[in-house]
Amino acid sequence: MLKPAQPMTSLTTTTRTLIILLAALLPLLSTGCSATPGRYVEEHEIKQLTVVFLDEASLHEQWSKIAGREAVRLTVPMNSQTPIVKTVRGFYDYSSNTLYCEKWNFEVCGHELHHAALGQFHPQH
Repeated sequence: MLKPAQPMTSLTTTTRTLIILLAALLPLLSTGCSATPGRYVEEHEIKQLTVVFLDEASLHEQWSKIAGREAVRLTVPMNSQTPIVKTVRGFYDYSSNTLYCEKWNFEVCGHELHHAALGQFHPQH
């Protein structure tokens, strides 16, 4: 037959104090090990940013007008003989502080927003 657990009253005052102290300190001591070391906050304020949502054809027209280049072009990758089609899906115009993208394309609009905040980060060809 199992003996019932000893009640807390049978422990000495010092032992009880030590248990309470350890119970209080354990969560504090363990947070240092579990904290994410790479956390940071980076804030950017973009003054006078204009966002223009366009359909694909209008986006391509706007790109050609601003960049002076075709929005759809063929290119050959360095390690291939097969050309691929490159299509502008969104862009950020630094001179007018305007972001152009299709309204529900969150990936492209977010990418262009990064350009608005961080500037040019693609390698120059």
